[in-house]
Amino acid sequence: MTADTFQPGFAPKTFDRIPTMGISRLIPVAFHFLGYALVFIGYIFVFLISFMTVGFLEIRQANMEDFNALIAVLEQRDRYTARDYLDKRDYLDKQVERLRDQIDSYGVEIGSLDCPKGVSPNATKPAPGKPGGDQGASNANPKTCAEAKEAAWQHYVDLLFAYDAARFRSANLSFYYDQYKDGITQKTPQIIPALQLLDSGPWWLKLWARSPFELIEMFLLVFMGMLGGAISVMRCLFDPSLKTPTIAEFFYRPAAGAAISIGVYVLFRAAQIFLGVQSQGSAATVSTSIFLLAGLGLASGFSAKEALGQIDFAATRLLRTAGRGANSDTADNSKGSTAERAADHNSGPAITAALPR
Repeated sequence: MTADTFQPGFAPKTFDRIPTMGISRLIPVAFHFLGYALVFIGYIFVFLISFMTVGFLEIRQANMEDFNALIAVLEQRDRYTARDYLDKRDYLDKQVERLRDQIDSYGVEIGSLDCPKGVSPNATKPAPGKPGGDQGASNANPKTCAEAKEAAWQHYVDLLFAYDAARFRSANLSFYYDQYKDGITQKTPQIIPALQLLDSGPWWLKLWARSPFELIEMFLLVFMGMLGGAISVMRCLFDPSLKTPTIAEFFYRPAAGAAISIGVYVLFRAAQIFLGVQSQGSAATVSTSIFLLAGLGLASGFSAKEALGQIDFAATRLLRTAGRGANSDTADNSKGSTAERAADHNSGPAITAALPR
């Protein structure tokens, strides 16, 4: 029995269970590592977008006039060179060919126009309202028709010149816009790095770069709020005094930072208007500093709880002040009306006493 116990067939295979135990433990670890890696890649992406947006807005704000002119010219060029998906032609080429077809049909109509030649006075019919007819008008009819036909041919020639000018413009369109871009870049070399975003790359990148300045400011505010939320989560991982964040907080805090940053900015602008620092008309035209926007977004995302507390405090204060102002106006109106009624009531005896007896 002892010999059977130590036979190889009955010996326990300890090392056979190690791969099974290792795989069961490595699968959750691998999933956690993959999740953290994806989250950190997303945070790096948010950081890069925030960094590029701050630099792009600073360049655009320093050269606002030239930047807007360049965007307008590039949009016009893209509209002229936009291809139709059906016939694969540019917009300007389609218009040039359409003009050529109209000119050809116009020339055919002019060529088919026939004027009478050598009409004798005897064959002229009497004009309406004149029994004997108008011989002078009848003799002038062939001359008038020839002049009209000549004017039509002259107009046809002018259309041909316009067609040649349109074809020349279509052929030199790219060269014209290249010259314009060269002039802008020589005048303001700071636009050269941003020009790669304006005139190259996918359509969504050009759409973002050519958006209005105020819209990109809001874009910066939102992404800085997300960056602040990401920094607050990552701080909890390396600071032993803070609580370890859960998986949901890695997604919740950046999203909450983006939303809270918009609320803080709206209250900030509302407080400026309410306190008289900025009027309603100027608030719509004057742009806020990009560094103030970046700071508001970053602080709102990093200190989301404190920002929510400030929003609660500011909103309560604004509502109380507004309600107090309305109550004071109502009280002043009621006091004024009471005083007027009292004055009207007391005016009767006073006037009566003042009258002579």
